[in-house]
Amino acid sequence: MEQQISSVTQQVKHLGKRLTVQRRAVLLYLLADVNCPTAKDVYIALKADMPNITLSTVYTALRFFVKIGIVREHATSSATRFECVISPAALDLDLRIVM
Repeated sequence: MEQQISSVTQQVKHLGKRLTVQRRAVLLYLLADVNCPTAKDVYIALKADMPNITLSTVYTALRFFVKIGIVREHATSSATRFECVISPAALDLDLRIVM
């Protein structure tokens, strides 16, 4: 999985952005969770290890990943869920920026 994170890091840098500690934690959680979590689910899961993380930070990271095309957003009647569209087995990612 570290290869995938390294690939994402390089491609995010290429876009002039950074893969912050918080973004990395959100991405790792999404890669491990196959249940399309909500932002609140991600926040609750990360809060134990990252006590300073906020729900706003999680939303910002998720929106960033949606914008660059590695996370898909699914609006349901009860909540918005997020799905990582890259697999942990992916060796190279074709990130696109939609700004």
